Amino acid sequence: MNADFTIQAMVSRLLAGLIVVTIHGAVLAAMAVMLGDKGPRYDGRLTLSPAAHVDLFGLAAIVLSGFGWGKVVDIDKAQLRHGSLALVATVLAGSAALLLLAWLLTLLIIPALTVLPYTAGLTTAAFLRFAAPFAVWMALFSLLPLPPLAGAHFLNAVGIRLPPSAGLWVGGALLLASLLGITRFVLQPLFNLIAPLVIGAGAGI
Repeated sequence: MNADFTIQAMVSRLLAGLIVVTIHGAVLAAMAVMLGDKGPRYDGRLTLSPAAHVDLFGLAAIVLSGFGWGKVVDIDKAQLRHGSLALVATVLAGSAALLLLAWLLTLLIIPALTVLPYTAGLTTAAFLRFAAPFAVWMALFSLLPLPPLAGAHFLNAVGIRLPPSAGLWVGGALLLASLLGITRFVLQPLFNLIAPLVIGAGAGI
């Protein structure tokens, strides 16, 4: 992930961001419902429609910096079977889904090059080569225990409740940190460990 402000890079981030936040939000909602909290169902989060999962500030952060977030999935720990443990499992499931997505996107690169017409194949393969490691970065980023990220639920799991306004202020700080390369620097060791296992060698962007 780098501070590339070309039109091509920003469009790639936009498209990949829409895919990632949709999958991530839907899986978080499905896991929470499966574990006993029906709230995400009533909130309309059990869908693969991007409109239900996109946070405009978070998507703008993705386009600008390569790191961002989707709309917060409200989860009531008291409604979950096994309480805090289930809440932690829900957050981990969201990141696991993004790692699976990264693996699937990697598998599609060769078919894109061999099945699609030449120009379309090259364009699609280039996007897939971007989107796969992007999904890995986002899987790791979302685990940070900070609002407005899914990892903020870790705080709730141990009884720490932050005011709703914290998400806006922390989100701004995360955007700045990502633009300055701090986010990438912090996550790089874990990315270097996880990415080769999921998408193979040459996984950095």
